[in-house]
Amino acid sequence: MFEPLFSERGLSLDRLKVLVEVHDSGSIAQAAPGDPVRQSQFSRQLRELSEFFGVEVAKRQGKILKLTTRGARLAELAREQLRTLQDFRSECRTDSVEYSIAAGDNLLQWLVLPRLGQVSHGKSPMRFSTYNHRTNEIVQHLNDGRIDFGLIRRDAVGEGLKSAPLGDVPFVAVIPRKLVSLVQRLTLEEVLAKVPLVAQTTDGQFAQKLRALTEECGAVFSPTIACQSFPHALSAVRSGSFAAILPKLALTELAPVDYVVIESKILDQLKRPIVLVWNPRLVAVRPGAAHLAAELRRVLQLK
Repeated sequence: MFEPLFSERGLSLDRLKVLVEVHDSGSIAQAAPGDPVRQSQFSRQLRELSEFFGVEVAKRQGKILKLTTRGARLAELAREQLRTLQDFRSECRTDSVEYSIAAGDNLLQWLVLPRLGQVSHGKSPMRFSTYNHRTNEIVQHLNDGRIDFGLIRRDAVGEGLKSAPLGDVPFVAVIPRKLVSLVQRLTLEEVLAKVPLVAQTTDGQFAQKLRALTEECGAVFSPTIACQSFPHALSAVRSGSFAAILPKLALTELAPVDYVVIESKILDQLKRPIVLVWNPRLVAVRPGAAHLAAELRRVLQLK
């Protein structure tokens, strides 16, 4: 049945593993940094795969050897087969099966990690790897099989991916009590206009909406600190010197006695519908993934 695959030399699990590593790293130089011996070995193994399949799986672009479109496609197929074999080996040895989950830093810290312990493992024990990725990276890595599950905005789900709604992430204004004296009235408008603000600005969509919201409140969007993540903003708020607009999930890390929280309909503009997303091929090659998808949808629901 598989005679053509075994009638010639050049195909092996080692070579396919190297192909996947080069794909994930971006180039041979990045897959084996500072190691010319391994780089030479990787180059030879990719050349042997090219000869076996009769098509270039890697091509030099300037001084860098990168995978071709066919090489990237072969890497996706190889990843699926290697993962299936690894799962089967774990099943036979009653080892735990590993799954990967990617999300933004705030969702990982305040939603995913606190709740993974509630997942029912079913027949096989499981372990998890989590990754802090931006939305576009999550979509890309789901498509090429580098990660199993992701949490992203509903409007960012790419074509061909499966998703399940988890609910909305609302936002609130958080002000340290020692800054309350800076305002006459505890309203969102006064806080945005008169209290030193720390803002997460690397998320373009959020920053744009926050700027528009601030102007709607009659203030100028000029944060005293611009930072890269909501957990970073929370750290600044904890210092007692700054207010912030934060996901309501972050309140679990704040003592109510030290902070004032303002909820406002105006902040509904920042609300984000979040979905659990995965590649349908995942369930086809990893039967346990269907059970895990249902469990993640159950334990990660946003109240």
